[in-house]
Amino acid sequence: MSLAVDFSGLGDISLETVISAVALIGTIVVWLVDRYFLRRKRLVYRVQVDAPIGVFPSSHMVDVEVRYQGAVVPDPSIVLLRVDNAGGMDIEPHHVHEKVSFAFPDRKIVGLEVTEAKPEALGEMLERQLDSEKFIETSKLILPRTAINRGDSFKFLLVLSGRGDGVTHSGYLAGGSAGGGVYHEPRPRGPGRRTLIFGALSLVLVGALVALFAVDLLQSPDNCASGQLRIVGSTAVEPTMKELRSAYFAECKSADIVVAANGSRSGTRLLNDTGASDQTAAEEMIAMSDGPAEGEPDLQGQAVAVVVFAVVVNRATEVTALTTTQLRDIYAGRFTNWKQLGGRDLPIRMVSRVGPDSGSRRTFREKVLAGDQELGISSDDCKTTDDPVARHHRCEVGTTEELLTRVNGIEGAIGYAELGGSRKYPALTVVSLDGVIADTAKVADRSYKFWEIEHAYTYQAPKPASLQEAFLKYMSSAKARPILVRDELIPCIDLPTAFCG
Repeated sequence: MSLAVDFSGLGDISLETVISAVALIGTIVVWLVDRYFLRRKRLVYRVQVDAPIGVFPSSHMVDVEVRYQGAVVPDPSIVLLRVDNAGGMDIEPHHVHEKVSFAFPDRKIVGLEVTEAKPEALGEMLERQLDSEKFIETSKLILPRTAINRGDSFKFLLVLSGRGDGVTHSGYLAGGSAGGGVYHEPRPRGPGRRTLIFGALSLVLVGALVALFAVDLLQSPDNCASGQLRIVGSTAVEPTMKELRSAYFAECKSADIVVAANGSRSGTRLLNDTGASDQTAAEEMIAMSDGPAEGEPDLQGQAVAVVVFAVVVNRATEVTALTTTQLRDIYAGRFTNWKQLGGRDLPIRMVSRVGPDSGSRRTFREKVLAGDQELGISSDDCKTTDDPVARHHRCEVGTTEELLTRVNGIEGAIGYAELGGSRKYPALTVVSLDGVIADTAKVADRSYKFWEIEHAYTYQAPKPASLQEAFLKYMSSAKARPILVRDELIPCIDLPTAFCG
């Protein structure tokens, strides 16, 4: 006998399917919570090589001798130490409460080199900050306080003298919601027991679930709408809108949705002009805007989420924190070199969005520059100054993606963009503003100021049962929430009603 439970939009789902789904989801949730949501700061190291240098077994026919600065190194050995940020959060210099160090008992360091850094800029920074000479003839290597983003890694190649063996560590990181620290990871010898248990259980449940759903799910959800829709406007949320489009299409195959971001102001102006000349065409359009539209009374808006913006610099600057006063001085041309702000001797190269159509630029001007305008353009390629009179370097680009690409690839560059997209570029540092780190949690308590509400606009009210209306509802639904959160936006449904207006 099979008990049936009605789920709106999914038809009749058997109880067996529900039980299998819950069991599988529970298994996945446990893994995801452990891996991502506990937000640990984890600096993990692995000793990949720790071996003496010589010929084994010993032979009178071969004599191996290691020299350093002309002197013979007694009992030489080599150590290759890999260090990874394997946690769920970036590690900033101020997170290191006790210096991270690696010790080599009964051995002394003879030579030291940083290799295989990902990204390469991290290795170059470590080489500059790490004065290898002061570690010679000591048994301890102290890691410089530096920013290590999620997924970053590097290796230390050391030549040692002495008959000791093994590597120990010390140090303390200020952790995330589930703590943080420095951990030794033994050399892998195959999957662990917990991995095998999770894998076996998941395979069994997936098989059962696929078989049951193949029978149960034979129709599209009832809330699907067909037709065509074009999404224009903000480039800051363009990647998120593409993810939402794909997720909606996965359930609603008759929906034809195109994302054509062109800037917040350009998008709302295009929607307004289209509605004035062809209202039918406007019914197949949504304009996304960073902040409210201005001077277009026929547009009807819906607050979707809070977009968290960040000031980003190329990692080569070696700057991790700025104040709003310093930023205003940078964008007014009063600071022109990073050494004036405690960084490297590099010219400050400002990469800005083309205005006034950019919502990101408008938000930066209002929330950070206190309404001041940015300086004029002095460079076409963002690298060299084309204006012989100008003392500053400043260029403009059309999209958020282009801005992040330029700042990521140009030493000394600085710009602004939405936080989620900024995380994807390895040579970028998200700087703290007035001592507050860019983070979604800091927006709700209003301690972080650089954010704006993302609105979705239609020309007048959408028609009932249209794709325009259905997608608007989907953007603010529980189904869309995981996508928004993953891209580091804050859904308005998660905030007090008055917050999004």
